[in-house]
Amino acid sequence: MFRLIQLLLAVALPAALLPTLARAQAFTVDTSSASPLTGLWWNANESGWGSTLTQQSTQLFTTLFVYDSAGNPTWFTVSCTIAGASCTGDVARVRGGAAHTAPWAGSSIAATRAGSMTLTFTSNDTGSMSYTIDGVSASKQITRQIFGPPPPAASSLAGTWYGAIIESRSNCTQSQNNGNRATYGQYDIGMGVGSSGAISIILSGVTGLQCTYSGTFSTNGARISAGGNLSCNDGKRGTWQTSSQANSVSVQPRNMSLELNTQLDTSETCAIFTVLGGSRL
Repeated sequence: MFRLIQLLLAVALPAALLPTLARAQAFTVDTSSASPLTGLWWNANESGWGSTLTQQSTQLFTTLFVYDSAGNPTWFTVSCTIAGASCTGDVARVRGGAAHTAPWAGSSIAATRAGSMTLTFTSNDTGSMSYTIDGVSASKQITRQIFGPPPPAASSLAGTWYGAIIESRSNCTQSQNNGNRATYGQYDIGMGVGSSGAISIILSGVTGLQCTYSGTFSTNGARISAGGNLSCNDGKRGTWQTSSQANSVSVQPRNMSLELNTQLDTSETCAIFTVLGGSRL
């Protein structure tokens, strides 16, 4: 079986593609059509104000519903272009208009620059806003506001998978260990059925490599995050964590893909960006 898998993967994944393997380990906002930042955001410890974020590709439009120094409700807007995990734009104070029960009076609307803001995200659900408004600077932590049932949970990773593990290694103690590697084999994954618990990923490679990724997992709707310790029969030891990148864990009934950040911490100290991909019947 392993020989057949090795031959199939050798056709599907030429070695020439390995040098292009991404090494990004910091969170980056998904600027595809997914628009993961769109929603209501707030600081759970400061109920009474909040923000709506609307993302369209690299563009982010933010509306702040807050209060001025006199306690009067005030609206601000920010429009910015996402680069990596953040964006910066001018803060506009919007005034005028008409009550929604009265005839529209758009000619009285005025938008004036009140300062600037930088939004920085550490995941699709957490981030911060740093700003200067009317000469006063401040910073707030923000999280996505969840007020409805979560989306359906993802398919379980539990079971046996056949596929490849691809690694991009850097900062190794022994320089010859830097670079890209690929191993083909079988994964046996044990995982609970609840929203959190223990997880183990046992890799049996066609080269004889045996590795165990053990740890814990948690879910947030369809999103899975996990991390723990790594131990291999070739002496590699370290810690691992699922990547914070959008869609870093993809699980379907017959195929899966996991992106992991691994840090070796014994005689070898490589930082490894890992992709585990597999299929099953």
